[in-house]
Amino acid sequence: MKTLSKLILLSLSIVVFISCQKEINSITQPSDEEVLKASSPVAELVSKTVTNDGSKDNIIDKASCISVNLPVTVQANGITLTIENEDGLELIEEIFDELDDDDDILEIVFPIVVTLSDFTEVTINNLEELQQFARECNGENEQDDDIECVDFVYPITMSKYDADNQLIETVTVESDRQFYRFMHHLEDGHVVAINFPITMELYDGTQLTINNMEELREIMQEAEFMCDEDDDYDYDDDDCKHCTEEAIIELLLECNWSIHKLVVDEQDNTEQYRDFLLKFFEDGTVKAFVGNEYIYGTWELTNVEAGGMGDDSHNSAGTNVQRGKYLTISFENLTDFSFKWMVYEKDDHTLDLRIEHNRLKLVKVCEDTPNQLITALQNILNEGVWEVALFENNGVDETENYNDFGFEFNENLFVVASRGNETIEGQWSVDFDDDIDALKLELSFGATVPFDQLNEDWQVISKTDERIELKYIDTEAEEELRLVFERR
Repeated sequence: MKTLSKLILLSLSIVVFISCQKEINSITQPSDEEVLKASSPVAELVSKTVTNDGSKDNIIDKASCISVNLPVTVQANGITLTIENEDGLELIEEIFDELDDDDDILEIVFPIVVTLSDFTEVTINNLEELQQFARECNGENEQDDDIECVDFVYPITMSKYDADNQLIETVTVESDRQFYRFMHHLEDGHVVAINFPITMELYDGTQLTINNMEELREIMQEAEFMCDEDDDYDYDDDDCKHCTEEAIIELLLECNWSIHKLVVDEQDNTEQYRDFLLKFFEDGTVKAFVGNEYIYGTWELTNVEAGGMGDDSHNSAGTNVQRGKYLTISFENLTDFSFKWMVYEKDDHTLDLRIEHNRLKLVKVCEDTPNQLITALQNILNEGVWEVALFENNGVDETENYNDFGFEFNENLFVVASRGNETIEGQWSVDFDDDIDALKLELSFGATVPFDQLNEDWQVISKTDERIELKYIDTEAEEELRLVFERR
């Protein structure tokens, strides 16, 4: 009887075990739309996303499919550096950027260890061995397999099933290396279910919550052509990859810009433009000036996605261009500047613009020298119509004498005051008085009353784009005048 009871209990236990197992599988087994299968399109996208990105250290190895394990010792233009982490790559670039016209030479102290795209590590003993591996990579800026514009945020937990839909194991991956190896050891017939939601991070730092396999597929497909993957040999040349069009425009409008470097068709034309300044205006016009001579052109900032084409600016027409931010400058009589320039590098003081074999490097000039101060005031006066907000003669307010008159300061140094059909013409100029270390605005309207009272060499007390405050003091004649122009 005891034996029979044991058999009954054992049978019941087996039944309960099988029943529970079926219940677990029915709960945890995902549908075909929720799993990764070996060689499926989504699995291939995942593999591309977690492939080792070898482009970050191209300034060292000139190979986008391998990366040099750090630390590594190099000589940059004869200066010995030990690169401990990715931030150290900036030191190499700083040395290379010190001079524009020298030959930049990097020598690696061997042996080194490199990591291949599949995370295999290989010891490299000399430059020839490194170049042999580099030749296996695509060339500079050529499209490669890895997706660099989006990354997984770890840890990620996944469930692995066999061909019979039985749960084999639950795996947590902590890095691209682990994820890559897990996917490439996935046998035929096995499937993986990712435990959603997971988080992914875009190239610009934006984090996205991914709730299912379809959303995962969509974001990886979009990311293949979402950003400049920086697969060239100039470290961090994508300084403007993450900057917005608004940030570039704000920088352009801040100050004047001097010509630090201008190379056209590999010909260095910098010297002939040493005294040039460029001024970008919000309405899309750009002014090039040297001394009192002005040339107007136009500018436009655009964002070009993958496969974009150049415009008709100079000889860049019809040329395939990389994705990125582009500044189109057009002058009828200054063809050396007239290109659709890629914003190659940017900081708070410089803009490095390039296209093909042409380069324009601009340096921000914010009114430090007398000539710059003169030019800045000329630019302010040239724009729009001004009116007299205050004219005070020895403390007496005589502003009403100029009510409703609009003053236009033309580039030919003629100034015109007009009210209805009434027009008064005069001349104006800007100079810098070294004795008092101040700008001066000279006005001359001849003997026309009351404009003859404005015929003075006015000292500039303050200026903005909307208001200019002036004064004139003659101690011998005991005369003190105040004049304020405001933009209408």
